[in-house]
Amino acid sequence: MSVMVHRKNAEISTASDHVDRAAIAAPVAAVARFLRKAIIGSASFFARTMQAVSEARLQEAKIEVELYRNRYKHSSKNDDDLPVVR
Repeated sequence: MSVMVHRKNAEISTASDHVDRAAIAAPVAAVARFLRKAIIGSASFFARTMQAVSEARLQEAKIEVELYRNRYKHSSKNDDDLPVVR
């Protein structure tokens, strides 16, 4: 008889543990989904940014080759800080 009572209590506690696991699993899954989307989004943003930078460098190199035939390197300077000579 005590074995039957013990089994009945064990089944009840297992059922309640299952409900607790389901209650915990939903927020954990939501957090994992959010983190996965955030990581994928930041990685794709980084990839697009690096691609834009490399394309800008390629365009700059093409312009330098076209204008100066690779003899000079173009650099733009801001001369606003120089004094005005009259």
